[in-house]
Amino acid sequence: MVDGPNMAPLLATTTGKGGGGRGGFLLQPLAAFVCGLLVLLATLGFFYWEIVTLEHAMVTFPPALILLPLSGIGALALVLPMFVFLCFRKDFLHTNIIFPSHYLYVFRRTYASLIHNNGQVSKKTL
Repeated sequence: MVDGPNMAPLLATTTGKGGGGRGGFLLQPLAAFVCGLLVLLATLGFFYWEIVTLEHAMVTFPPALILLPLSGIGALALVLPMFVFLCFRKDFLHTNIIFPSHYLYVFRRTYASLIHNNGQVSKKTL
């Protein structure tokens, strides 16, 4: 099991008598799950808005239809690592996809697992 990327160079935290700073809070399991869920919902909301906008654009410019499949493929490619992050939380300890480097880490592990296991992701292969 890999604990995820090292956060030391990424976040300046203030440690004192009260414990860790903001970075420590964002890396706690519940906070990371909630942030992951919010990022997932925001991403899905953006892609919904994009599809509605494309439908309106197709009324005046019908070749815009070609952008719908590209948008769907892009949405699936970006959202799949978020679902993996939320479903396999124990494999991504000390990781929060609200940070771009952490999202990239989850993205690489997800698609590496997909490539090496014939399109299947499981806890054992992460």
